[in-house]
Amino acid sequence: MKKIKPQRQHICDLRELVKNSADNRGSNTLFKYKRNGNIQSISYSDFAHQCDCLGSAFYDIGLKDCAIGVIGETCPEWVMTYLAAVNGGNVIVPLDKELNPKELAEFIKLANIKAVVYTQSYDEMFADLFHSLDGISYLIPIVTNESKYSPDDFRALEADKRIEFSLLIERGEKLLSEGYDEFLAHEIDREKMSVILFTSGTTGTSKGVMLSVKNVATAVNNSYDTTEFYDDDVLLSVLPLHHTYEMTCGILTAMLYGATVCINDSLKYVLRNIQLFKPTAMILVPVFVKTMYKKIWDSASKKKSVGKLNFALSLQGVLSKVKIDAKKYLFSEIKNAFGGNLERIICGGAPLSAELVKGFNDFGISLSQGYGITECSPLISVNPYKCEKYGSVGYPVPGLEVRIEDVDENGNGEIVVRGDNVMLGYYNDTEATKAVLSEDRWFKTGDLGYIDQDGYIYITGRKKNVIVLNNGKNVFPEEIEEYLEKIDLVGEVAVVSRDGDDGEVVLTAIIYPNFDRAREIGLEDIVKISEEIKNRVQQNNKTLPTFKQVRNIEIRKTEFEKTTSKKIKRHKI
Repeated sequence: MKKIKPQRQHICDLRELVKNSADNRGSNTLFKYKRNGNIQSISYSDFAHQCDCLGSAFYDIGLKDCAIGVIGETCPEWVMTYLAAVNGGNVIVPLDKELNPKELAEFIKLANIKAVVYTQSYDEMFADLFHSLDGISYLIPIVTNESKYSPDDFRALEADKRIEFSLLIERGEKLLSEGYDEFLAHEIDREKMSVILFTSGTTGTSKGVMLSVKNVATAVNNSYDTTEFYDDDVLLSVLPLHHTYEMTCGILTAMLYGATVCINDSLKYVLRNIQLFKPTAMILVPVFVKTMYKKIWDSASKKKSVGKLNFALSLQGVLSKVKIDAKKYLFSEIKNAFGGNLERIICGGAPLSAELVKGFNDFGISLSQGYGITECSPLISVNPYKCEKYGSVGYPVPGLEVRIEDVDENGNGEIVVRGDNVMLGYYNDTEATKAVLSEDRWFKTGDLGYIDQDGYIYITGRKKNVIVLNNGKNVFPEEIEEYLEKIDLVGEVAVVSRDGDDGEVVLTAIIYPNFDRAREIGLEDIVKISEEIKNRVQQNNKTLPTFKQVRNIEIRKTEFEKTTSKKIKRHKI
């Protein structure tokens, strides 16, 4: 039976999101997650109530009109903290869970954070840091194992500045039962700064992106309008929550739909958790999608069934011409490898090859590309459902203006956007703000691309990454990397420029081999692996124009250093 998308609904702010989702979904499950060896869950109504409890407790201990940090593994309490802070007029500061103690302390001081909510694994780190953080009023651990503290210790803990999360929930519940309504009555200002997101990305320079409630609500509404989810969908949350892509599109939009979000507890166990929770949809970044696609073909290779798989693809191609869809029968084994129910994947973070998108769609798993950037809360474009253009990152979301500036002879230029989802600016950095945000609110994304006659956006590279050859031609390393990633012995790759002996710019591919694949084909020695990779790259060069051909190869024995969204940190190469 064909699913019917819920009647269109928009939100003005995140309090309305929490309230409406509880009113409309009530006892439906919002989150499923693993804790202490068991699968636990929380309903929409219980989640909303605990958000109100937490917000009221924040007010009661003096956390009002201030910045509250949150760091740690994905869990319902992390999301509660975000929403309770924003809905009470505070500023939420999501912090990267891979920050080292020194970086963490710097960000806390920079954002003038007064309290930090953190998962239990950070208790020791904050115990060491606390006395060096003069501006911190409270440390609030999310304790999920047996605790030595009890509710009776609340005031003592307050004096020590360490208050367990569960005790704040209990305190808020008591306040609400006594008629306390200061938090609930707080009037939300949609225009003021409500979120600070520190972006390190791949540039090595961190800036605090300031978002308002209007920015985030606009992005949630746009995500709702341009994606196809339903209230019976089950999503698997894989990406870290400090990324606005996961928080906005993966969590808040799911709440607007009324879907269930299952929490992946470790990147090591993604495939295991796909089997456990059996999601119908996932929101991912390219590295996960590429890994999944490679596993499909690697598995077929191990089973010596590549020919069978190609025949099934050809057969479905013939059947589709007479409007027969046999994908669920022809590719049931592939679907079962991903839990059996996976129907849709939305991918953002970097462009995907047309071959990869088509490949998933051919297997019966709809893969749609989107495009966004933190400064846009983050959504800029999404490929319309069933009107997808392979190779494109989609059509601009409703209400967002997009244009191309400084167009070169090939039609490429910088993608510039304007709309209600564009950030307020960079925190305490007027010069950096002026460099990317014009007085009439056009934001320079730093991405290069073009727009076709139908309004679809195509990304060709990142402005800062462009390699300019001696003959003046521009080479986008991302384009070359896309070709090299098709080589099965290539695990990770970054294309950079090196200076040649004669002063020429030499296109260089730095490659971390796929050692597992090498062993499968009988290659163990690093020298032999390097030789084979170089031979494959030379073959690849024949498919490219001369000026785009890789002239030098460097082999790494260790993986590249990456961000938590699995982007290679190019400034560290």
